[in-house]
Amino acid sequence: MGNSWDTAYDNRGAVAGSAAWLADWHRDAAAFRAAHASRLSAAIPYGGHAREVFDLYAPGQDARGTLVFIHGGYWQAVSREDNHQYAAGPLARGWRVAFVEYPLCPDVTLEAQMQSVVRGITAVAGHAAGPLVLAGHSAGGHHATHPMVRGSALPAAVRQRIRRVLSISGLHDLRPIARTEALNRALGLDEARAAALSPALLAPDLAGDLLCIVGADELPELRRQTHLLANVWTGLGATARALEMPGEHHFSILEALRAPGTALTRWATLAD
Repeated sequence: MGNSWDTAYDNRGAVAGSAAWLADWHRDAAAFRAAHASRLSAAIPYGGHAREVFDLYAPGQDARGTLVFIHGGYWQAVSREDNHQYAAGPLARGWRVAFVEYPLCPDVTLEAQMQSVVRGITAVAGHAAGPLVLAGHSAGGHHATHPMVRGSALPAAVRQRIRRVLSISGLHDLRPIARTEALNRALGLDEARAAALSPALLAPDLAGDLLCIVGADELPELRRQTHLLANVWTGLGATARALEMPGEHHFSILEALRAPGTALTRWATLAD
C-alpha cells in the first residue's frame, strides 16, 4: 500500500487508460523503427553495462543539430525504444535524434545511473557535431537537468555545446520522492541523498537556456516541480522559463514531438 506521497506522484493512476498509452508507445515505436531503419544506428555502446547504449536517428540531409532524448519511468522502468516515434518531428526539421538508455534501479544506485547518463550524453556528443539540445521526460527531465548543475561530471566541452535543456514533466526536487513508499522502494533515497541529487537545490551552469514544460492536466506535484526549477534557476542567473500546455497529461504531452510544426518540436530544435 502506498501513502499520500505515492498518490501525489502516481502518474499512471492519474491518467485514465495509462496502460493503453504505454502499449501504444511500444507499438508505435516499433512501427517507426521499421519505417526508418535506414536512418537508425541502434544500440551504440557507451559503457560496459548492457543498457549503456544509445540509438541515433539521422535526417536525410546534413543535420542542423542533435536532440538527445532521455526517457522516464521513475528511474526504474521503460526503455529508450518505447519513445522512438517522438523522433519524427525533429527529424523532419533536419535534426539528429539520440535516445540514451541507462541501467535501472535497483540494479544500480541512482547515483550510478546518473553517471551512466552523463557518459551517454558525452558519447552522443562525440558522434555528432554541432549544437546539442537535451530533453527528458519525467525522470528523464531529472537526467536532462542535473548534468547542467555546477560541478557535475559533464565535460566542459560538451556543456558549452548544449544550447537548450528541455525538461518535460520533469522531477527536479527528489525529497518528496524519498517520502514515497512504492516509488522509493527501488531507489532507497533518504532526504540527504535526495537533496544532494536535486537540480532545484543546486546551482546551474549552462550556456544555453532551460525550458520546463508540463501538461496543464498533470498532477499538482508535477506542475509544482516544473515551476520550481525555472524559478530557482532564474534567481541564480540562468535563462529559464516554465510553460504549461493546455489539455495535456503526463503521457499525451510528448505527442507534439511527432510533428515538425508544433511548439514542442520547435523548442526542441531551437526554432523558437
